[in-house]
Amino acid sequence: MKQKIIIPTIFSLLIGGYLGYLIFTQYNRNNVDNTVFNEADTDAVYFLQQGVYSSVENIEENTKLISDYIYAKEDDKYKVYVAITTNRANADKISNIFKEKNYDIYVKEVNISDKAFVEKLKQYDQLIEATEDQNVILGIVKQVLNEYELVVKNEQ
Repeated sequence: MKQKIIIPTIFSLLIGGYLGYLIFTQYNRNNVDNTVFNEADTDAVYFLQQGVYSSVENIEENTKLISDYIYAKEDDKYKVYVAITTNRANADKISNIFKEKNYDIYVKEVNISDKAFVEKLKQYDQLIEATEDQNVILGIVKQVLNEYELVVKNEQ
């Protein structure tokens, strides 16, 4: 009587273990593929660059009329960014505001993988699209730059 119960139980455990192993390895394989896909999944964002400087002192001297900007050190140079947007038309609109103030602006396309920041940026872009008031646009740009600084600080 015991053999009738023991043999099917062992056989069931072996089959269950094997099926569990197959499902587990398939899950891990899919999980790795999704991770690789997500790392490569980035969004194009436009950074409006005002200039490249050799020191922070040079930045302060040459950006006196710009109230809000961020800078990043890249290759022993400091690059000054005055705005960030996901929309090329908004990039041109903001660029024209700074050109009226006699600043040359270079629009630089950058890929960003932080989905939360990009979604916030798209919301700000809708506000910029809806207005022509330069003060409102510059206020929105200031908010975006503050958000970006928070993202950068959280990554460090």
